[in-house]
Amino acid sequence: MTPSGREHPASPPTVLRMREVRDRALFDLDDGPVTPSNRADLAATTRLLNVLLASLVVSSLQYEQHALAVRAPSARPLAELLFAGADRDRGDARLVATRIRQLGCAGDYDPQHLGARSRVAFRAFPDGDVVGIVTQNLVGARVLVQTLQEAVRWIGDDDPTTRRLLERLLEAKETQADELSAQSAQQQAATARPGAPPGT
Repeated sequence: MTPSGREHPASPPTVLRMREVRDRALFDLDDGPVTPSNRADLAATTRLLNVLLASLVVSSLQYEQHALAVRAPSARPLAELLFAGADRDRGDARLVATRIRQLGCAGDYDPQHLGARSRVAFRAFPDGDVVGIVTQNLVGARVLVQTLQEAVRWIGDDDPTTRRLLERLLEAKETQADELSAQSAQQQAATARPGAPPGT
């Protein structure tokens, strides 16, 4: 009997039986970290991750272009925020591509496919259209928040490593959306002030 009064099962769970664990680990060695205990649909998971990869790449390019379009000296903090967003999304895309590789496939960076696969729509703005730029990137961040939430729920417990990666990306993207929301409120307030220069 255990201290809590519950009996131990007659034998340990399969995952703790050394011989069975070794036998399963020896199965399909070329699959690397993907073992028989991974219950995920790998083809569907890879397709999902490639959608996220494309979305993050497109989002990073949009951040970059918009940061370069913000030229007013007073808008320098916004430009720095956008450049940081581009860097973060590039890094996150690399993490997603790495996970795709671990699952035995390859991340699709082909420019011909990125736009069609991405859930983030790329849109350019004239230089100095700060309100449009902030709004567009806020929308993109919110799209990715929803996409990541859907992905986390879909993965569930079938692939814990992928789920943890998606949860980390979700947390980061929610932070981006929060920062952009604050910027949006600030820009809306600035444009409502008579005579306020754009980008302040």
